Amino acid sequence: MFAHKDFIHFIQQAKSERKDIVCINVLDTEGSVYRKSGATMLVNSDGKFIGVVSGGCFEEDIVHCAKDILSKHEGKYVVHDLRMKDDTLDSWGKGVGCNGLIKLWMEPFYYQDNYGAIGIALDFALSGIKKTLIRSTEIHGFYGFSSEEKQEDIVFDEESNPQLIYQKIHSPYRLLILGAGPGSEPLLSIANTLGWQTAICDTRASNLAHVHSADETHLLDNCEDVAEVLERHFDAAVVMSHNFSSDAVYLSALLDSEVSYIGMMGPQKRTKSIISSFSQFSETVFMDPRLHNPIGLDLGGESPESIALSICAEIEANRNRATPMSLREKKKVAIHAN
Repeated sequence: MFAHKDFIHFIQQAKSERKDIVCINVLDTEGSVYRKSGATMLVNSDGKFIGVVSGGCFEEDIVHCAKDILSKHEGKYVVHDLRMKDDTLDSWGKGVGCNGLIKLWMEPFYYQDNYGAIGIALDFALSGIKKTLIRSTEIHGFYGFSSEEKQEDIVFDEESNPQLIYQKIHSPYRLLILGAGPGSEPLLSIANTLGWQTAICDTRASNLAHVHSADETHLLDNCEDVAEVLERHFDAAVVMSHNFSSDAVYLSALLDSEVSYIGMMGPQKRTKSIISSFSQFSETVFMDPRLHNPIGLDLGGESPESIALSICAEIEANRNRATPMSLREKKKVAIHAN
């Protein structure tokens, strides 16, 4: 929950407008479905929503149901069974978008209660505190928090008494861009679409003046001040100042940080020279698994937008611990089970 910053903004906006919210979670699925367990959707009392729990098959029904749930002050367990009797063209022709079953939990949260469990969960997410939210589908108003992390985003224990939902509380992924140049704005745009928290820093005020889509901008007196920015704890960083001396300072600081993905623009020969300027163990440093150079996946494009896409694709694969590949080449495709 809250891995996408727009969900945080949605609740903050609802709070400013004194709106109530229904939280919809995909608890479990069977067969071929668009979204798997862990998917979340929020609907406010005006019927505005964020997130999807299907490919558009029943979002409209969910919005209508959310109003009823808010009025009754109780959660609802919903099962949408879109499985077909057979795989004939006639069955597909009935307009069904997928061939699966989805189990949902819909629960109301109210402005006057500061949104109860998800209000507290939001505070944890904003503070970067990792917790697991525990709720019940059987006991009204029951919730708690645990420091124990489950492997999945959501675990629905149907065998427990009462039935419990364990949901990870994620904070948005945090990306830092070092160097505000022509390629930074496309990179920020895609990162924002992915729901990442974005920040950019530079020593040149004129360059930062052209940045419009970063959540944070940091004007540095000198490159060494990047160490203070890194105290804000980032998950990934991209070095793209296109200045040898600046890149050396930035890369040195990143290698001493806890950033888990470090991307360097430019060829390997240049990066090795940069490392040699501050370390006598350049070959060893270059082998740091966090360092990605040249940065990005080979998607074949050469425009700033294509490069930005390739960078974000590599970062996304890295954060999901996935090996990039075409889904048609994958023997067992997780998002389309059948």
